[in-house]
Formats: sequence, C-alpha cells, structure tokens
Amino acid sequence: MAERRRATRRTALVLATAVALVVAAALTAVALTRTTDADRFVTRSGSTLQVDGREFRFVGFNLYDAAASDIYSCEPRTRLDDAALDAAMTQVADAGGTVVRFWAYQTYTAGGTDWSGVDRVIDAARDHGLRVLPALEDGPGNCSTGPPGERLTDLPGESWYAEGYRQPLGRAALSYRDYVARITHHYRDEPTILGWSLMNEAETTARDADGRSVLVDFARDVSAVAHEADPHHLVTLGTQSNGAPGASGPDFTAVYSLPGLDFAEVHDWAVWGSDTEAMPGAEPDGSLPGPDQCQDLHADIACSFAAARALGKPLVVGEAGITARSQDARRTRAELLAPKIEAAFRAGASGYLLWQLNGTNTDGYAFIVGSDDPTFTVLRDAARRWAEG
Repeated sequence: MAERRRATRRTALVLATAVALVVAAALTAVALTRTTDADRFVTRSGSTLQVDGREFRFVGFNLYDAAASDIYSCEPRTRLDDAALDAAMTQVADAGGTVVRFWAYQTYTAGGTDWSGVDRVIDAARDHGLRVLPALEDGPGNCSTGPPGERLTDLPGESWYAEGYRQPLGRAALSYRDYVARITHHYRDEPTILGWSLMNEAETTARDADGRSVLVDFARDVSAVAHEADPHHLVTLGTQSNGAPGASGPDFTAVYSLPGLDFAEVHDWAVWGSDTEAMPGAEPDGSLPGPDQCQDLHADIACSFAAARALGKPLVVGEAGITARSQDARRTRAELLAPKIEAAFRAGASGYLLWQLNGTNTDGYAFIVGSDDPTFTVLRDAARRWAEG
C-alpha cells in the first residue's frame, strides 16, 4: 500500500513537472514571439499592414510633444520628464494601444544634429512593447521652425508644397526635403518605427498646370527621398482628407495612388466631419459610398475609406478628437468614439489613434494620463476586438 502511494506521488510529480515544462515552454514561446515581433519591421501586403507575416492592426494615441527635451518643447506644460514619459507609455499599453504618434520636426532635433529627444521616445516605446509613428513637419504651422501658427498654406501663392519645401523654413537649418533624407537615413534600421508620416495634415488648394493638387508631385518627390534613404520603413503623406483641401475625394485617389506612399492617412475631426456620426458619408447601413458619390473635392471621410479600398492600400486614422472638459463630457466622448472606432475597423482601417494623450488638458481634447477616462476602456475593448484578431 505504501509502495502504491509512493508510485502515485512519483506519477503526480512527473505529470506536474511535465505540465510546468509545457507552460514554461509556452510562455517562452510567447516571449520570443513578442521579442521577435519587436525586432521586425512593419510591412505592407495589399491593403493590410503586416508584422512577420501576420496582419497588424492597432489602436493608440497621439503624444505630440513626447520628444521635448532641453533642445525644444512645443509647450512647457506638455514636456514630459522620464517618469512622466514612462507613465504615458504605460497608459497607452494599459489601454490596449500599441502605437504612439508624435512630432519629430526639425525643432526637436536641432535640424537633425541632436537625436536625443527622438531617441528617448523610441526607447520608452520599445520598453513598453509599443511602436511609434513620427510626423516630420506640421502643415498647420505649430511646433515647427516657421512663425508660430503660420500655416504652410499662408506662404505667398501657397507655394510651400510646390517649391518652398526645398528651402529652409523660418529658422530651420535644413530644407524640409534635406531633413527628410537625414532623419529617415538615421533611423533606417530601427524597427520600433512603424513608418514615416511625411507631414502632419498636408493640405492646400494650390493646383499644378494640369489641374492636379500640388500634393501629388510633392508626395512623389519626398516619398522617393525617404525610400532612397531608408529602404525598411513604410511611408505615408500624412493628411486629414475627410474634406480638407488637396487630398479629399478625387485628390485623395490621385495622391495615394502614388507607389511611394505605402498607406493612407485620414483624420476624424468635426471641423470636416461630425462628432456624432460614426462614419460621415457612409450609407445608412454603414456601407461605403460608390465612386460616383465621391467626386466632390471636399468629400466626407467615408470616401477616403472607399478610395483606399479601391487602391488596395492600408488606411490609418491618425487623429480622432472630440472635446471633453468635464467628467460628463468624457462619458459622452467615450460613447461617441466607440461607434467611430467600430465603423473605421469594419471599413478596413489598419489603425486608429486618438488625439491626444497628455498630463494636462492643454486644448480641451486631452486624455489625461492616470485618469479614469472611460475612453481608455473603449480603446481596450477595440484592441481586443480588432487589434487582437
């Protein structure tokens, strides 16, 4: 009897050890997968983004002043020390996010001579298992080298996208074109970078001699510069579309049909759309409009989704913002954003990034790090539904 009990204990011990080894192996495999994924570049396959042969869908936040340092900060209240940056990245991950979009303009790198601010963002993102989407210049003229708040389209004849980008802007050390070459070459081997957003909100009413948006030739030239300097990363122009001039409706198709642009970007703002509609311009059943409904140069956001589908390219919502300055307003915002995120992914979005995560509500749109904002739960649910399969 005692021998039988000893045999039973030995059998149980063997089984427990085997189970432990299987669990350890599984956990190791998961860890290895994550490590491998972090070391793999994001690529494109048709209309999807991919990592290591698997579709990559994501949610996340804009943390626009993340690269602020002793060199430059767009606004002192938004500058994050190391602890605050770590807390922000933790908040992104806790909300199910895997991507952070931020400004990497010349102001943040001393004209491409000091990369410490951008390095700090990349290191913090990598430590939290996140990726980053840097934007390289600002269409609205904020946080850049020109006069504060002076839009690029304010230059005489809206000439910046036609020729001004080949010359230094304001106090810039380099022309925008040369800066793109420098920063993309410098980070060409960094897989934490999802891709390059050449602009934040490129838009203009200027047209070339053939009647096309000047953004077409601009994007063709600068995307070629980026790809030549950096053969590893994807490139997008970086547009609101969604009714904004220069890259909406037929212009959207003309711009994003360029082979040098690997994915499209739109922004979901009420100024060109609606806070209360899940997908402005979509049919009542949520389906996307047909080409004949998207010929207006200020077409709704649904037309950008339809055009991206027709082009067979991924589309990312780079910004989605709704104001909220009280707890009641934050609850309402969460209720409005949930169907927007759902509609975007159902229409084929590869990613959805909220505007903006911060330590303080500088513009009325912020999601405050460490708060109980209900949108964090909305985003976490979206990550489970869409980003995780």
